[in-house]
Amino acid sequence: MQELYSKLKKYNLDDAIRIEETDRQFIALKKVSNLIQSFPFDKRKEKTNLYIFLVIANSLVCYQLSWKGEDYWEEFGEYFSNPPLTPPSKKVLQNKDLINDLIVFLKQSKYNKRFINIKTKRLEKLRTFLEHFNWKWEYYYNNMIELRDKLSELMNQKKDAKTITFTIKIYSYFVRNFYDFVEYPKEILIPIDSRLTNLFEKYKWNYTDIKKFYKDLSNKLNIPMLHLDWIVWTLYDDLIK
Repeated sequence: MQELYSKLKKYNLDDAIRIEETDRQFIALKKVSNLIQSFPFDKRKEKTNLYIFLVIANSLVCYQLSWKGEDYWEEFGEYFSNPPLTPPSKKVLQNKDLINDLIVFLKQSKYNKRFINIKTKRLEKLRTFLEHFNWKWEYYYNNMIELRDKLSELMNQKKDAKTITFTIKIYSYFVRNFYDFVEYPKEILIPIDSRLTNLFEKYKWNYTDIKKFYKDLSNKLNIPMLHLDWIVWTLYDDLIK
């Protein structure tokens, strides 16, 4: 791990945040947040509540994509930030239609075509969570571990499952457009994908546990794992050489 640490030690949390905000997924969500700012003031809080929940729901079905995740989130951002395209016609998200709206989008998505029936069932599980989540997005932004735990229980997945940790990452991407920046908790695991697995195989030295490897790397760099994620992703081609 020392070799990988040496290649990353010049980066800090500020670098991570700067790099994150060039992520096409972050930019796509920024487009949606700009839409919310265009609503009349008395409607913004209601629309913020709905869109934040929508982002959580979409994150939980953002796996086994037909194309790159960045393209999928751009497709999502375009669809839900363009009111004429938002189902049903001539309105933008209402509580009772929220899950249905996302299912309609999913069924016509170009980049998320696999396992639609399974993903639809996952979304149906969220109906009961919607009422619980209402108006609590600021609370969960400051208590991301609690949000992770609730989603883990609801979806019947491990707390460090990739879709759960990815959802927390994307949730923060969106909510930080409305509040002061809050860094990710150090306890939340980096979403383990093929690139991280490849880096682990290259640099693991005497490590046998990939989770411990990235936890230790994160502690050594003093960068929470979810923030470390995009640094590693951006530098992957050079790191894997």
